[in-house]
Amino acid sequence: MRLLPFREEISPHIYMRKILLLVLFVFTPIINALGFQSDEVESGVEVLSKMYEEYKGKWYTNFTFTQETIFYGQNDEVVRTQMWYEAMSLPGKLAIKFDEKNSNNGILFNDGVQYGFVNGEKIQEFPRVHDLLVLGFDVYHQSVDSTANQLSGIGYDLEKVYMDEWQGRDVYVIGVEEADSTKPQFWIDAERLVFVRNITVGRANTLQEVQFNNYERLGEVWVAPEVIFKANGMLGLVERYTEMEIPDSINPDIFDPEKFVEVEWE
Repeated sequence: MRLLPFREEISPHIYMRKILLLVLFVFTPIINALGFQSDEVESGVEVLSKMYEEYKGKWYTNFTFTQETIFYGQNDEVVRTQMWYEAMSLPGKLAIKFDEKNSNNGILFNDGVQYGFVNGEKIQEFPRVHDLLVLGFDVYHQSVDSTANQLSGIGYDLEKVYMDEWQGRDVYVIGVEEADSTKPQFWIDAERLVFVRNITVGRANTLQEVQFNNYERLGEVWVAPEVIFKANGMLGLVERYTEMEIPDSINPDIFDPEKFVEVEWE
């Protein structure tokens, strides 16, 4: 006969589980209130939304810089170096002049169309979503829906995402659910919420890789002054930015395909 109240015997495993549940119940609201949220996300659209909200009203609208463009051949040998002069008006506009600011040769991206100019003649005009422009810059200026539609339209599966590590930092990988270098994907720094890498499939199933490296502060936000392009793991092109400025305004004629050749850059 029991003289003391009945006490159920509890295994150590169940006891510890109850303690953990109690801790979570008590402290989770406090942790959430302090802003310590999990980095886990369920979709690429959620990541794009985090990017937009983080820098809404902060990211520069105008950006100009000089770019040393280094072309590589086999065995990572430099075969040519060229200076490019670039101007952005976000979202959607990027002008590039080759060799000098007032050159007759260059490339223009204007709201989903790419134009090419050689010796003062327009030789190219075709639709193109420039994913590096979208992921590195436009994402902070246009609606999340616009960005998502552009990226899904060129082959990124925004329903798939997982966490990984890149150059010692946590990243969101959008486009795949696990490591798989054969499918289109882009990588976003989980803390800074900036684009750091993408992998796409080019002609003849060539695996194209782009890296935005060595991020540094520019005003309230960020810029990656080194951009690396690889094909099937081989180095093809390196871009290095200098003379980076955030002007209050840029002459809109720079981005007009009918005026691109004759307009003088300041």
